[in-house]
Amino acid sequence: MGNLIASIGMGGNSIVIAFSAALLFFGAEWLVRGGSQFAKQMGVKPLIVGLSIVAFGTSMPEFVVSLIANVFEDSSTIAIGNIIGSNVTNIGLILGVSGLIFPITIHFKQTYKGLIFLFVISLLLYGLSLDGSVSRIDGLMMVLVLVGYIFYLYRHPGEVPIEEYEGEFGSKAKNLMLVLAGSIALSVGAWLFVKSAVWIAEEFDIPKMVIGLTIVAVGTSLPELATSLVAAFRKHGEISVGNIIGSNVFNILFIMGGVGFIKPLDVLETRTIAGEVVKLFPHAQYIIMMMFGLVLIPLGLRHKIGRLTGTILVAGYIGFYVYLFYGRS
Repeated sequence: MGNLIASIGMGGNSIVIAFSAALLFFGAEWLVRGGSQFAKQMGVKPLIVGLSIVAFGTSMPEFVVSLIANVFEDSSTIAIGNIIGSNVTNIGLILGVSGLIFPITIHFKQTYKGLIFLFVISLLLYGLSLDGSVSRIDGLMMVLVLVGYIFYLYRHPGEVPIEEYEGEFGSKAKNLMLVLAGSIALSVGAWLFVKSAVWIAEEFDIPKMVIGLTIVAVGTSLPELATSLVAAFRKHGEISVGNIIGSNVFNILFIMGGVGFIKPLDVLETRTIAGEVVKLFPHAQYIIMMMFGLVLIPLGLRHKIGRLTGTILVAGYIGFYVYLFYGRS
């Protein structure tokens, strides 16, 4: 299959990228839908469903893609880029576009602890990565922080909104089939996605970190994008902020921590400078991710993401892309 990916060319790989992104989107949708409804049918409390199945399920595209990239393709920089790029995409693109569609109200008293926590764990990730890797000990530490975070949310359910899946979707057997179908779609979609992304990086001599920050990050953020855009069109954009905070927290602690615990992540970026291959620490990418998280705090104090702010966020996101492709020489 790897030879097939290499043989179909750029046009074919673009189709594979689109197809695999659709598998990631629907896989996460089916997994969350079936899992949450089955748990409710088994008597699990809605809050527990929201904090576990829904929260983890919507992060599964990033997790499976990062796991395959790091463990099976030995492309850890795609995994790192995916996580950093997804966090930037969630704020710059998704919140920005949502604010352009309909102004988003931010309930600062409800979200400020989540915003501060997001910035603190971003700093933690940066500090743990400075030695050039996310080790198993680092990964375990982040997973334990996530466990503590979930326990805190369980004790204080009103502080960070957790989206709950509504509706009835048939029998227990049907819901279990949805979970199985979602898991298969996620696995196949992630594998194809990573294979095509690696081919594009190698064929066009684009650093794998950049591929992870761009194509892979956008592809794995499709569930958050769809959810936020639907909420904006329905004039319920306020739920987007809580979802984005939770998604970014899970990206750092669950995905970076979990993948690093399974197999240590090499975060150094390989680049060719003056004909010499060197390994560099991607300081700028980490700092940009933290800045996008930090900007939500003053926006929260204003209690609103309007069209002007949305335009600025989207412009910042586009500027991030321009830097990746033109500002790294």
